[in-house]
Amino acid sequence: MSSHRGLLHHININVSNVIHSSKFYGPMLRYFGYELVEAKHDGGWPYEDWTRWELDTPHMISLSSADISQPFAREARQSVGRFNHMAFAAADRADVDRFHAEVLVPLAKEGLCEIEDAPVDCPEYGEGYYATFFFDPDGIKYEFVIVPGYLKRKQEREKRESKT
Repeated sequence: MSSHRGLLHHININVSNVIHSSKFYGPMLRYFGYELVEAKHDGGWPYEDWTRWELDTPHMISLSSADISQPFAREARQSVGRFNHMAFAAADRADVDRFHAEVLVPLAKEGLCEIEDAPVDCPEYGEGYYATFFFDPDGIKYEFVIVPGYLKRKQEREKRESKT
């Protein structure tokens, strides 16, 4: 069986204006190791495809222009079938701090994102949970997070499996 079976292959995010939103997503996705592999900004249906290649499969985030007659309702976050937010994994706490300082703060100064929380400890979400929370130009929520407690649980699981 392939080692990448079941991993997220791609996600498509509808934004109000791909060219404008790219000013936010470009710096964020480049920081996370994605590269712009395809883009169409004129006519038809504008889009951008950002990709990372690991485990012999793409991990792609696509931006597409939405039908703006269907407005985004930030307050409807908990409705059934509604995308709530997406979290990206950080290497460590310093990575969260660096991303906040080098990417989010400059984007916020340009009016391209809103920072909900600067890097903060969130023990209510798990042991060592440390994250920054932010919104794209259309109000879609994101998070950059490190949760060392997950690595501890993984090691405990591997230990149990090796005994059987």
